Amino acid sequence: MWPSTSKAAEDTFVLDIPVEQAFDGFTDAVHLWWPVEDQSVFGAGSHVAVLRDHLVEESEDGEDIIWADVQEWESPRFIKFHWTLGQEQHGTSDVEIHFDPVEDGMTRVRISYEQVSADADGSDGSFICDWSLILARYARFMGGALKLD
Repeated sequence: MWPSTSKAAEDTFVLDIPVEQAFDGFTDAVHLWWPVEDQSVFGAGSHVAVLRDHLVEESEDGEDIIWADVQEWESPRFIKFHWTLGQEQHGTSDVEIHFDPVEDGMTRVRISYEQVSADADGSDGSFICDWSLILARYARFMGGALKLD
């Protein structure tokens, strides 16, 4: 479903790994943790990857769709996507992910994005990214999120 409204949102969590590993896990290993069964166009069996200047999804049949353009890439500290899902006429948003070192070799991951609300009827069959689910899957893949008190 495409959004009818959106508002700025931000999530932050800490991983018990160095910044380089956190960045590489998000970018190079995205195909291993992205929840394609719930958060994709083509569904289970598809493959998500960051290729050159785009975040893409490829179906089992080889069809692909560009989800986002990479706007900035400052390895290993920052990546910014211009999120379109290949359909700019429906609206776009920017997703920024920061990877900052904290004590004892840990990494604070901070993501800023547009939290969208679906149209009431939801009849067009598109999907809205559930960033809470996506980030939970990433954090679990990277060993689990920690809290700093």
